[in-house]
Amino acid sequence: MPLDEAQQARKEESERYTRDVIYKGGEILDAVELPSGDIVDFINRDTLPALPYALPALPFTPEDLVLPEGVELGLTELQQIPELLGLAAATTPFKRPTFWPYILGETDAISIEDYLARYQEGGQPSSAKRLYAGLVSMTSNYGVSGSMNQFRPEVPPDGISLLEFSVSCPADGPAQEQIGIVISVDKRNSFGANRQKYQDGEPRLHIEYARVVNGKVEYRWDEMDGEFVANPLRLHHPGQKVPVSGPGGTQVEHHMAIFQVPWGDWWIAYNGWLLGYYPASLFTMLNTGACKSSWYGEVFRKNVNNPDAINIEMGSGKFPEAGIPNVAYMRNPRYHDYFGTPLEPQDDFHMVPYAPLCYGRSPLTNNILIVGGPGGFNSACQWP
Repeated sequence: MPLDEAQQARKEESERYTRDVIYKGGEILDAVELPSGDIVDFINRDTLPALPYALPALPFTPEDLVLPEGVELGLTELQQIPELLGLAAATTPFKRPTFWPYILGETDAISIEDYLARYQEGGQPSSAKRLYAGLVSMTSNYGVSGSMNQFRPEVPPDGISLLEFSVSCPADGPAQEQIGIVISVDKRNSFGANRQKYQDGEPRLHIEYARVVNGKVEYRWDEMDGEFVANPLRLHHPGQKVPVSGPGGTQVEHHMAIFQVPWGDWWIAYNGWLLGYYPASLFTMLNTGACKSSWYGEVFRKNVNNPDAINIEMGSGKFPEAGIPNVAYMRNPRYHDYFGTPLEPQDDFHMVPYAPLCYGRSPLTNNILIVGGPGGFNSACQWP
């Protein structure tokens, strides 16, 4: 069905916004539709803003990057198409964003900025619509790292199930400033490409940040608001589809890190590549390190009055007792001190709210934290 005049105007607005704000005026040299339906724009590196300093070193030790026996490193959709690797080696890839709910007039947002402010659900705000299973370190730090093994959880419409590593402030109470790296199945935020039914069920790599704007904590995903500074030399990009593990089958890990450089910017790394950074100027509390670090699973339900809305799995949908290779986990969770030294967190604090009959977590044992559960598919699960 063709777009009407108002819809076409919003579509053209979204294209201008993508070009000017997200791509920062960068020249699109090529655009490729991947098998998932995602469109990747390959941007001329010379037309992107130059980085103000040399790329920092990755905060991994060689031992961190050794995979356990029988585990594979996740190869993204783009990496599995050899002819695109040469293109990506000479350009900067961006996943073209989709704003279909806004374009089609299914919201009352008056602009892309208004849509992002009012119709995007972020990770980790304390809410009755969410449950968690994970570990919090209350030690001040300058970054987090580890390896993530995610599955494809069952998620209903308007739900989100994610695994996340994050740094945040303040130490007490809900996060007011946060930076996170995520692999999620998200049927709430319209990340998929399908115009007619944008309940995207693909596991995707995401980044997010939060800060207080006009007295309210606001979250932004990926590069949607133009504040994230892309590394022109990157291979991976926020929003991309990623492979995940299957219960009892092939196990896939993803190496991730968030770390602060001495002048305050926060860099994000995925599988040995620097994605880019959030400038220090975005924050008032995260300028000189973070107050706490977290490794966790989270689920979100939109409709708290719909009993079926709690039928959201975390990880593989199995409790930690099912054991590897049937469960999601974080391996080598570490926070980083001022000198970049990776340190093992004390297993003292749970993410809350925590409902162990819905979703559980193991103790941090042998550098592995297991998380997951069936949610409402377990009849004993009761949301607080």
